[in-house]
Amino acid sequence: MIDTGVDVTRRWTLRLVAGLAAGAVALSGCSERQEANDTLPGADAEPSASEPELPPLGPPDLPMPAAARTPDAAGAEAFVRYYIDLINRTSTVMDAALLREFSDRCDGCNRIAAHTEEDARAGYDYEGGEITITEISQPLMKGATAEMAIRMDQARFRVVDASGSPVDGGSEPYSALLGGAALVWSPDRSTWLITSLTFG
Repeated sequence: MIDTGVDVTRRWTLRLVAGLAAGAVALSGCSERQEANDTLPGADAEPSASEPELPPLGPPDLPMPAAARTPDAAGAEAFVRYYIDLINRTSTVMDAALLREFSDRCDGCNRIAAHTEEDARAGYDYEGGEITITEISQPLMKGATAEMAIRMDQARFRVVDASGSPVDGGSEPYSALLGGAALVWSPDRSTWLITSLTFG
């Protein structure tokens, strides 16, 4: 866990890290760094003309891409990238409902959502804090589940009140954060759901 010596009660990084670091080692296949693979299984698969069009998921301003809705390694990676985009979206809309919608008992995801909702009720806004994935490993597939290691950067983050003045909860930028993600495929909704998100 990152410790900068500042109050991290609502810090954006804490939303990703607090209570999760211990679970990182539990993600088999995510404990060692692996190089990203540009040729994941299914990456070049074209949808069949006879396949029905999937109902849309996600908000109108950030719909879930079709690439994230296939039950293979390529789909799992695309979904994790999409989920990080949803986390980044909370900095502009202060609405974390979709983080819960696309998770399945993911404590870290629920923690991010709860802090965002708490700050929104307090009338706070977020500035910065964008998370950028710099590396992602080849997903480890097992039945209807997928696991992968992630490396990412996070921009400087500020929590501000209605007047635009900073309040406790911001953080300096971080680089090369290591972690992992675990997913489960939901055939009823034709999407992945995130079950664990760890950084530390």
